[in-house]
Amino acid sequence: MKIKPKYIVLSLTLLGFLFWFLFPKPLFQVPYSTVLLTEDGQLVAGKIASDGQWRFPAVDSVPENIQLAITQFEDEYFFYHLGVNPVSTVRALWNNIREGKITSGGSTISMQVIRLARKNKQRSYAEKLLEMYLAFRLEMQYSKAEILNMYVSHAPYGGNVVGIEAAAWRYFDRPIYNLSWAESALLAVLPNSPSMLHLSRNRSRLKAKRDGLLKKLFEKGIIDATTFSLAKMESLPTAPNAIPRLGYHLMTFAESEGQNQKKIESTLNYYLQQQIDEKVNRYGRFLSQNQVHNACAILVEIATGKVKAYIGNTHLPLTRAPYVDLVQSARSSGSILKPLLYAQAMANGQIHPSTLLHDVPINIGKYAPRNFDKQYDGVVPAGISLSRSLNIPATLLLRDYGVIKFHEDLQMLGISTITRNADNYGLTLILGGAEVKLWDLANTYTTQAQNLHNSNDTSLGIMAWKNQKQIQNATIDAGAWYQTSEALTDVQRPDLEQSWKRFSSSRKIAWKTGTSHGFKDAWAVGYDSKYLVGVWVGNADGEGRPGLTGTSTAAPLMFDIFQLLPKSPWFETPHGHLKSMELCEKSGLLPGLYCPTIMVDAVRNTNNFTTCKHHQYIATNTQGERVNKACETGEIVYDTAFVLDPVAAYFYSKRNAEYKGLPKMSEKCGEENGHQMAIIYPTDGAEITVPVNLSGEKELVQFKATHTQTKARLFWHLDSEFIGQTEGVHQLALNIDSGQHVLLITDDQGASTSLKFEVHN
Repeated sequence: MKIKPKYIVLSLTLLGFLFWFLFPKPLFQVPYSTVLLTEDGQLVAGKIASDGQWRFPAVDSVPENIQLAITQFEDEYFFYHLGVNPVSTVRALWNNIREGKITSGGSTISMQVIRLARKNKQRSYAEKLLEMYLAFRLEMQYSKAEILNMYVSHAPYGGNVVGIEAAAWRYFDRPIYNLSWAESALLAVLPNSPSMLHLSRNRSRLKAKRDGLLKKLFEKGIIDATTFSLAKMESLPTAPNAIPRLGYHLMTFAESEGQNQKKIESTLNYYLQQQIDEKVNRYGRFLSQNQVHNACAILVEIATGKVKAYIGNTHLPLTRAPYVDLVQSARSSGSILKPLLYAQAMANGQIHPSTLLHDVPINIGKYAPRNFDKQYDGVVPAGISLSRSLNIPATLLLRDYGVIKFHEDLQMLGISTITRNADNYGLTLILGGAEVKLWDLANTYTTQAQNLHNSNDTSLGIMAWKNQKQIQNATIDAGAWYQTSEALTDVQRPDLEQSWKRFSSSRKIAWKTGTSHGFKDAWAVGYDSKYLVGVWVGNADGEGRPGLTGTSTAAPLMFDIFQLLPKSPWFETPHGHLKSMELCEKSGLLPGLYCPTIMVDAVRNTNNFTTCKHHQYIATNTQGERVNKACETGEIVYDTAFVLDPVAAYFYSKRNAEYKGLPKMSEKCGEENGHQMAIIYPTDGAEITVPVNLSGEKELVQFKATHTQTKARLFWHLDSEFIGQTEGVHQLALNIDSGQHVLLITDDQGASTSLKFEVHN
C-alpha cells in the first residue's frame, strides 16, 4: 500500500518533536550547595545541599589540565564523536558476550552525563540503547565544552562529594584552577571508582590508577618527564577538609537576598576577612570577662562601596546565638544617628559648627533626657556638642529641626528599620528610641563619605557580592557632611592604654559611638577617605552589662581594625558647597551690633541663622559697676558683655570661670532691669515621678533656682503658699504630693518667675 506524502510529513514531524522537545530541560534537577567566594576566588563559606551532598553549583569552564586528564582517561575521542563511540561500543559488546555478563559499557562522557542525569538507572541493554540515543540528542543541543562542564559538575567523587569543584576544596583546599597535574589526574580517575578514596583502604590501587593516567599523559607528550616524575611523588590526600565558615553570616545574608544554591562571588578580601575575624574573636574573649558574649564588624572600601570584611558574630565557646547575623540585626541606636541630624541641620542652614546650643536640664512632658555624664554646659558650640555626644543639645536641635522631617530623612538616607510613624518615636528618635542595623549604618555613612569624593555624582552605597542590588539613598549636602566629619575627628578616643593615644595622633578618622539605654548595645562607626569600619558589641539576647558603652567597649575594637589598614589622606574640602561668611565669634550666630566677629566657612544654604543677642553694650564705672551718664558723674568705661539667660549662665559659669555676665548695677543708678533669675528644676511643664526609698517612703524633690546677683534673697511659694527663702545657694528639698502644682519665686527687688509642673507618686 502506498503511503501518502502527508502521512510521511506528519510522521517525520512527530519524530522531530519527540527527538527535540522531549529532551529533559534542565537536564539535572538536583539541589546545589550555596558557596561564598572572596574577590580572588577563595572559598570562605559553604552550605550543604538539601539532599546532604556537597554539590557546588555547576562550573562554567574547565581548566585545560583537568580537561586533558579527564578526556584521556574517560573518553579519548570525546571531541570527535557525536555522543557514541562505535569502536568502544562494539568492543564493550564483544567483551560482555564473551564474559556472559555486563563488564564494560563503552560509555562516552556524553553517555555518562545522561546516566548521571537519569540517576544511574540499572544497567541493561535497553537502558544502554536509550543512553546512546539521549547522548546523541545531547550532542545536538550542547557544545563539547558545555557537556564536559555538566560531567565534572555532577560526577561522584567519593562519600557525599559531588562535582569537581566540591572535590577540589574537600580534598585539596583550593579551586580547580590551582590544581597540579597529579591532583587533576586523581580527580579524573576518581569518578570511575569514587569509593576507592578512603583513609584506610584501597589507597595503593587509587595511586596506581592515578599514576597510570600520568604515564599516559607523559607518553602522549602532554606533560614532560620532569612533570611526570614530580607528579608521581605527590601523595594522596589524607583526610577531607572541612568547608570553611569564615564568611558564614554573609552567605546566609546573601541567601536571604535570593542567592541560595548559587556560587556567590563576594567582594570580601580574604586577608582582611581572616584578620578581622581573628581580632573580633580575640576581643570577644576579653569581653566575656564582663559577660559580654557577642560582637560583629564590617569593613567597607569607600570609593567602590565594596564590603571587604563582614564578621556577623563571634564564634567562641561562650558565644550566645553564634549563628545570628548581628550585622543584619536591628538594635537600639543610642547616639549613633546624631551626626545625621547635625549634618541635616547644617544643610538646612539652621546651625554652624560654632553655633551655641543650649545644654541645660529639660523636661518635655514626661520626657526628661539627660547627658550621659549627668553634667551640663549651659551652652556649647554645635560641633563640640556633637563630638562630645551631648544629649540635651541634640534633643533640642531635633525639636527645632522637626521630628517628622528627620524621620523622613532617616528613611531616605537608608535606615530601613525606621518603620513606625514619627509620633511614635518622638524626641527619643535621636537618643536610642529607634532601632538600626549595622548594615544600614555602614551603608548610610559610606554613602555620605562617597558624596565627599564626588559631590556631583549619585551615591554608590555598599555591596557585598557581585551584582548585588543596591538601593540609591539620599545624600546630605557635601559641605554639611564635611563639617560634620571634621567635628567627628575631635571625639575623645578611648584611653585603655597608651597605644591609643599614640594611634590617635597618627591618622585622621571621623568616628561616632552610641550606647543604648541599659548598656545593652555599644556602637562605633569610623571612616577616613578610604575605609569605613563599623562595630557593634553586646549580647545577642539583649542582656545589658555595666560599662558596656560605645566609647569604652566598641571603639577600641574599631581602632584595632583600623590598624590593619593603610593610612589615607583626609577628604578634600568641598569648596563648591561652602561659602565664607561672617559670624559672631562667641555665639556662632549672625553678628549683632556689639558682637566680635570672625570669618568662617559655612554651608552655602546657610540662611536661617538668627542674629546674636548675647552681646550687650555696657557702661561701667571705675568699680566695674554698670552705670549710665544720667547717674554717673565720674569716669565711664564702655565695653561689651557676653550675657546668657540665668539658667544657661548658672551651668556655663561652672565650666567657664572667665564668664562674668552683666556687672552689678550701681546703687546710684537704680534697680536692676531685665530677667535676673530662673528656676533650674523643675522645668516648665515637667512631669515628675517621685521615687520611693528602701523604707518605702517617698524621696524629697530637690527644687533649684539661680539669680544673677550672688547676694540676692529668694522667696519660694508653692500653690500660693510660702514655703521658704534662700540666700547664696538657692535649693529647697520638699515632700510634694501628686497632682499639678505652681511654683512661684520672687526676689528681694520684687522680680518674680513662675512655672507649672505635675507630680506622679
